[in-house]
Order: sequence, then structure tokens, then C-alpha cells
Amino acid sequence: MKAQSRRSRLMATATALTLAGTLALSACGTGETSSGSNGKKTLVISLDSAVDVMDPQQWRTPASMVTSGSLVEQIIEQNYTETDGVRVGGTDFSEALAEKWEYSEDGKTLTITLRDGLTFADGSPLTADDVVWSYQRGLEMATAYTKVLYPMVGLTKESFTVVDPRTVQVKSEFGTPLMDKMLAMQPFGVFSKKAGEEHATSDDPWAGAWFREHSNSSGPYTIGAYDKTTSVQLTPNPNYYDQDRIANGGVTIQFISDPSQRALLLRNGELDVAGGLPLDQVAELSKVDGLSVVSEASNRLEYLGVNTAKAPFNDKRVRRAISLALPYETFVDEVLYGYADPASGLVSANMETHSPDSAAAFTTNLDEARQLLSDAGVSGFKTTLSYKQSSAVEARAAVYIQSALKELGIDVQVKPLPDAEFTQRTIARDLEMYLNNFLAWGADPFYQMASLAGSNAGTNFTNYSNAELDGLLQEGFRSVKQEDRDAISAEAQALLIDEMPTIPLWNAKWTYVVRDGVSGLTKDNTEQLRLQYLSKK
Repeated sequence: MKAQSRRSRLMATATALTLAGTLALSACGTGETSSGSNGKKTLVISLDSAVDVMDPQQWRTPASMVTSGSLVEQIIEQNYTETDGVRVGGTDFSEALAEKWEYSEDGKTLTITLRDGLTFADGSPLTADDVVWSYQRGLEMATAYTKVLYPMVGLTKESFTVVDPRTVQVKSEFGTPLMDKMLAMQPFGVFSKKAGEEHATSDDPWAGAWFREHSNSSGPYTIGAYDKTTSVQLTPNPNYYDQDRIANGGVTIQFISDPSQRALLLRNGELDVAGGLPLDQVAELSKVDGLSVVSEASNRLEYLGVNTAKAPFNDKRVRRAISLALPYETFVDEVLYGYADPASGLVSANMETHSPDSAAAFTTNLDEARQLLSDAGVSGFKTTLSYKQSSAVEARAAVYIQSALKELGIDVQVKPLPDAEFTQRTIARDLEMYLNNFLAWGADPFYQMASLAGSNAGTNFTNYSNAELDGLLQEGFRSVKQEDRDAISAEAQALLIDEMPTIPLWNAKWTYVVRDGVSGLTKDNTEQLRLQYLSKK
């Protein structure tokens, strides 16, 4: 089938389901539409996971990322382009908590001036002290994953200074266009220093434990109610700086682990929006009267990783041969039901600096693959392909990979691993081949390439290291002119195709199913659903 783009609607008659009422009552209550304290309608949604952490600077589930992004505001916000009712973030920005933000001529010094009269949800002032405390927390807190982001934009512990209650100065080691992308991301949202200090301990000076389940919000919502086993209710923050940006009366996220039940509740009208549904069910729901599928191009990359420290994968000709044997279009059509784009490199087709020539490398060519193996002196071998036990998509893809590589005389044993074990094994870097996915927040090409192929990167699980590539990536991070970034990125992409340490397979689309009357679905450059823009007739 063809991949659906933008908002697609196929109308048909829904099948009556006698069990729906019981499931709806148990999962979502009455399902009746209500209004929030601001007079706007509330929504009920369900995503692909439960909400376990409210803190945007700590590791958390995908649903937690949607939630935490609603509890903090950044100094700047992406600008969005709306097409067919869907808003997608771009690469330019506007003021949010900042009244203005200005760079020095060399791009190394940023001066942030906050709006006057900003407050947190409890009414306490939001000042430059809170901004600096938040930025330092993301770098220094032991449990903060965000510390890996700071070197990409040249930030250190000495970078942040309070000039006066409304002014912050940020000094970086180099100018980079990635800075604005970072500052608009939720990990750079503003926390309440007062709340942090009140709940800090000697062992937890940044109040990581408290912020995992609580918030003194600077963002559009506050936590109205939270049960780790059932749901979180987000209510509009009456002290949010821009009330007009909150298009609804609140959002409840229901935790429904069974995707079939999630689809059932959506059919019955008990859910307004559902994400994380199996794509075969998405295809079926697209035919149901009253439902629509929203499916946008995404930079989330599914890839085949190979252990470049182990023979025969230490030979780039073997890695390239494997890439030439894979059925890229079949992945999209049969595994993803059309809700994906085929591989076009580590830098996806939607990212700036994408090299249009790179897509041609990801086509099936068995003759060339066999010649490369012959040149490498490899006539056939056995290996194991691992993937996460929880992923039905990767299970299906593994079978196709097994079949494809058999054509080259490669005997592949497919091995599902419990998710925790898979994570441990990838971190240990001892898997021979594995399926995994990655999304570089900010849609920055150098962030993406450095994360997956940079030497010693925490998310490079292939043992690959290349000093030439590392040099190009550092040069790219530090380049401000677009023509320079394009040229450096093209050179890095060509090198990665030649070396093929990581084999891109597809970019799964950003996909939700929504009820008619729901609008304002918004995807930012971290590919999170921005709840404040959702509305309901």
C-alpha cells in the first residue's frame, strides 16, 4: 500500500462491539465531554506508555516526555507551519518566556531578557535565578541525561550568569545554530529554584526525586491528579504567561497498555486521540467513520547495528554488502503498512543538509553485494540478530532481514531479548547485529550522526570509531554558515555510506489516530505531541 501523508480519512461503517462499554468504563470513566476551569473542552488521550517521570531532565517513557513538556516552558518556542490541520515545528523561533534573546557578533555570547511579571504555578516569581539554576541542573545533576547535550553547543559549568532579575548571560565556547534548537527543547525548560531548594537533600541537591513526581510549573499545565497505575490529569496553569496558547480545558492521559483495548476505546468515543497503536490497527482504524489518521514524516530512524569490532563486521565491505541485500521498500509496505519512509541515510530526507545522493545507496543489489563479500574473502557465515521482545515491528523486520541475508549465504538466527536485557547488551556493546531506533532531538544532522557514529558516543553501540568523521562532526557543530554546514554534512554522509557502521532501514512516521472534531495536533522538533494546542469541538 502507499504510505499515507498528512491527514487521511477513509469513511466506512464501524463494527458494533459489545465489549466496548465495559472496557470504556473500566479505562476512561464515562467518556463524556467536559469543560475545564477556562471554559474550554477537555480531552482524553492514550499514548504508547505510562507516565513514570515528570522531570524533563531525567530518563523517562515516551508518554512522560509528552507530559513533562507540558510542565515547563522554555525561553524561546519553535514557529510552526500548519498544513491540513497539523502543525509542524520548523527551524526558526520566537520569544516564549524571553522578551528577547540576542547573540554577540561571534555567536558565543547570548543575552536573554525575560518578560516582566513571570510567575510559576504557585504564584512565586520566575526570574533569571531560576533560568540559571535550571541550566546548571541539567548539566550537574547526577541523574540528568541532558548533560550529554551541553558539549554539542559549547556549554560548561561556567557558561551561565545572572546579570539582574530579568537578564541571563550565556557564554559558549563556539557559536552554533544548534543553540536555539537546544534552548527550545523541554530539557532546557525553566524549573522553580525555590521548589528545588525546598525539596533538596544532601544526597539529592537538585531535588531529582521530588521533580520526578511533582512540578511547580512554568508551562501551560499543572498536575491535577496523578496515579502511576491509571492516568495523569493535566489542568491549565492559571499563571502561564500566554493563556491564549492553551486551546483546551485540560488533558487526561490514560495508561492503557493493551493497544487493542486502546483502539477499542477510540472506536467507542472514550478516547479523543491515541498514539502508539500497532500499524495494522491504524490501517484498519483509517476506515472507521468518525476517525482520522494523522501521519507526518519523521526523523525517527530504525537501523540495523553491527558490531564493527568483531569479524567479519570489522570489514566495511561486509557491512556494505549487508546493506545492499536488504528489502527497503518491503520494510515500508509490509512491516510498517505504509506508515514510514524508506531509508535515505543517517541524515533523513527531512533534515537540513540531507544529501540527495545518499538515498540511492539504500537500494537492493544482490550482485554488488555478492561481489563485495567476494572481495572481502567472505563466503558465508553465521550470526545472530537481536531485537527487543516488546517490538512486533522489529520482530517482523527481523524475519525479512533473515531471508534477505540468506541470499548471500549468511545464516542469521533471530533472537528476541527482554527489553531490559537488550538495553544491557547494547550498552555492553557485545551484540553481533541488532535492531534499534533513534531520534535526535532538534532534527540536527550533526547531533544525529555524532550520536550514532561518533567515537565514544553513549548511543553508538557498534564500537565504531573514525577520527576523520569525528573531526567533520565537530567542524559541523561549530559552523554557522549554512553553505559550510551543507558541505561538511555531505562529506560526513558520504563517509558513513562508504563505511556503513550503522545501516539505516526506515523512518517511521509520526502517527496518531484522532476522533473527528479534534484539531491542533502539533509536532515539535523533538517530535513530541504538544498538548496545549489540542482542541475539541
